[in-house]
Amino acid sequence: MEINGVKIRDTHCEAFEAPFSRLVITGRSGKWASEAANLAVGCATSVIGCGCEAGMEARTPAFTTPDARPGNAVLLFARTTETLGRELVKRAGQTLLPAPTVSVFNGLDAGEDFELGVKVGFFGNGFQREERRHGRDCVSVPITSGEFLIEKRVKIGRGVGGANFWIFAASQKAGLRAAERAAESAGEMPGLILPFAGGVVAAASRVGSKYPFLAASTQEDYSPGVPEAKNPGRKLPKGVEAVFEIVIDATTLEIAKNALVAGIRAACASGGVVEIGAANFDGKLGDINIPLREILPGGAT
Repeated sequence: MEINGVKIRDTHCEAFEAPFSRLVITGRSGKWASEAANLAVGCATSVIGCGCEAGMEARTPAFTTPDARPGNAVLLFARTTETLGRELVKRAGQTLLPAPTVSVFNGLDAGEDFELGVKVGFFGNGFQREERRHGRDCVSVPITSGEFLIEKRVKIGRGVGGANFWIFAASQKAGLRAAERAAESAGEMPGLILPFAGGVVAAASRVGSKYPFLAASTQEDYSPGVPEAKNPGRKLPKGVEAVFEIVIDATTLEIAKNALVAGIRAACASGGVVEIGAANFDGKLGDINIPLREILPGGAT
């Protein structure tokens, strides 16, 4: 199977079920809403070492905030509900509560209840109070510049983490250009995030390591800098000088598949791409397999 002369490998990406939350972060101005949201999703590229994967969600034309102020929606994904809960409390308490004029609201209609506002409210040292605000049950926390308002409960849904595809390119320049276009195309969709910088992964990883203290390590079989003489298991295709990865976390499997298709098609429309593949780990990462050829137009159903 080919798209624009680019070979699509007969493979699948391995993803995993991921609990997630959507927080709507508002501020007195767009500046403070964005400053807070960007900080809240910092250092959250991979569950391997960050605890969660988080990012800003693309807006829809119908996006509005509960308090009618400027705001952003962020999505946070983790491997377990317990881990997600810890990350929500940590990030809300350490990055959102201290941000000037910021309020935080639940952004999901359905899911498991998590008392984020109650937990963060303890910062009020007994002076926090529960109030009905903007049609929602909230916790008002007194702070030295006024108050920090946070919804009492947020919802935790079940999404998909780790959906991915690889771009095998004839050069680093061509591969990065294709990856940028792929990330831009996939990232325009609501209901998902691309957690890595710019939506592009320049250092794909594998499960495990020769060092027992590491849970993951570099994909040396696909690294141009590791010569075949030193690594007989090298799998880098001939004519490929760089491999980039696009990772997608989505609120539903359907959204993940649609984003993969959009990203792959955008990459294949860029020159210098030799092949498209995906990362899979023999079930070590997750039990959701997404065959690339089946989801692409003209593929199997």
